[in-house]
Amino acid sequence: MKIKLLLLIFLSVIFTASAQDSNIDLGAKFGFNVSNISSDPTLVEESAGVGTEFGAFARIGNRFYVQPGVDFVNNKVTIQRTVQPRSGERDEVRFRYFRAPVLLGFESSYVKRRGGSIPFRIMAGPSFAYNIGVSDNNLDVRRRNVRNAQFALHGGVGVKLLRFVELDLMYNHGLTSVFNDNSADGKFRNFSLTVGFSI
Repeated sequence: MKIKLLLLIFLSVIFTASAQDSNIDLGAKFGFNVSNISSDPTLVEESAGVGTEFGAFARIGNRFYVQPGVDFVNNKVTIQRTVQPRSGERDEVRFRYFRAPVLLGFESSYVKRRGGSIPFRIMAGPSFAYNIGVSDNNLDVRRRNVRNAQFALHGGVGVKLLRFVELDLMYNHGLTSVFNDNSADGKFRNFSLTVGFSI
């Protein structure tokens, strides 16, 4: 309930900002992520893998801004479960999500000694993700074994490389367990590096 209330507050901020500020940038991004799952009693072993993500966003404001977005995220990990068809087997599993982050940010510029500047951003906020599928695997992990709704906190930094091109490094800290087993406790931890284009 507290997380839902927090999301409602952030959505209210978005509509307020859009009504008061005509400076709205639209953009798209794509890149890679490195994901793992925190300690979970239902897993014997887990190792990080490299996945992909892409999405679209709106940036509302100038120096201080709100940035809602929609992403398609593909998290990849290699795991071994406590209960599975063949004991001791490990396999790569890809978890696919639609994710909706809402970030609050601050934008400034780093002034270089020889003149010129590099615009940079700091941002953080919550996100809601919905599981839309799990890759075929030999461990009997299916979509029904994964919690559909998952919440997380995001934080990171970004720099503008060219007029319309930017680079973001983000950390995603899951708040909801990945698996819907009652004893499951592992949550996604995710670093991503994306290239974005805004207009």
